[in-house]
Amino acid sequence: MSDTCNAEPGRWEFGLSAGEEARAARLHADCVIVDGMHQHPGGPGIFAELPADEVEKVSGETGFTGIGLGQALPYRLCLEGKSDIIRRWWNQSGMDVGTLLVPTSPAMKGWGDALNLLRSFDWIKPVTSVAEIRRNRKLGIISLWGYDQPVFGIPNSLEYIEDAYRRGLRTLMLTYNRMDYVGAGCTERYDVGLSMYGIEVVRKCNELGIIVDTSHCGRQTTLDACEFSSTPVIANHAAAKGVYAHVRGKSDEELRAIAASGGLIGIVVVPSYLSADPQASIEHMLDHIDYVARTVGWQHVGLGTDWPMQNPPRLLAKTLGPAVAAQIGFRPQDRVITDMMLRGFRDYRDSPNITRGLVKRGYSDEQIAGILGENHLRVMERVCG
Repeated sequence: MSDTCNAEPGRWEFGLSAGEEARAARLHADCVIVDGMHQHPGGPGIFAELPADEVEKVSGETGFTGIGLGQALPYRLCLEGKSDIIRRWWNQSGMDVGTLLVPTSPAMKGWGDALNLLRSFDWIKPVTSVAEIRRNRKLGIISLWGYDQPVFGIPNSLEYIEDAYRRGLRTLMLTYNRMDYVGAGCTERYDVGLSMYGIEVVRKCNELGIIVDTSHCGRQTTLDACEFSSTPVIANHAAAKGVYAHVRGKSDEELRAIAASGGLIGIVVVPSYLSADPQASIEHMLDHIDYVARTVGWQHVGLGTDWPMQNPPRLLAKTLGPAVAAQIGFRPQDRVITDMMLRGFRDYRDSPNITRGLVKRGYSDEQIAGILGENHLRVMERVCG
């Protein structure tokens, strides 16, 4: 398929009949749609419609605090009455629940502080329970779920987790790519699993009511998390190695362990994690959803797009370029390319393509509702209330 298949947001050419299109539209409107790892509407493209001087100012920032300022820019301009594009793109996406960084590490505090301005709106609100999510949806309010993927590792004291919980953290990824105090990440040389401290972290999450996430964790760390956690474990932005053997995918053994815990696997739209095809499309993402559903059941698959990042292209290239990517554990073969987008999902306005694709692939209404959000809500409610 050519790029013209996605010339209009949300209109990838699946060859649906008029009746199927109507069904997909109804489901996308009626279902609670949860993205377990959401980088906010728009990708680099949203900045083409913002004031050039504001974008240029943010593009000059550095580090992960700079990424936070870039991600926050459309919201700040909305608060100042200069642009309502962020709200319009949220509405076009149809998504009900995204994520909000609540960092455990002081190293990520700047990014978290930059995004705290989201608490100023009345149409989008941080939440800590499924009851709030369902209530917000009835009121037309978008919900943000407190999440942390510790790029620089969880600090070596449980007090940081307790403090983040008080600030709204409800899902915590155990490791990033490399080995740290907690355990081994997915790009580490040796897969040693959870440390003794890592087991304490899992138990602290269980005690507080924080969902344990293993998205960037190594195989043994993932299996250990499933063994030691008394509540469901997730990989909220991952893929299936059985479809494509990328390090950010989960093996069948991991998929089964996560499902056995009562958890789920959220499928990404990061092209290089889904396929070696340089023209990877939404069809490849759907292949991963199909595989997980066949392997462990549709009740254990959801969405965790993780891409594209909402930031000016120059800031992304500078901050997540090869040198910094290597520092946080990505290798050249992992193909973290900031301007590489999935055809059929170039920004969050393309979210209806997921629903349309699930209709095309023959899923029932109940299954589609589960994959789009109810599976996530089940885990959230069981662990967090």
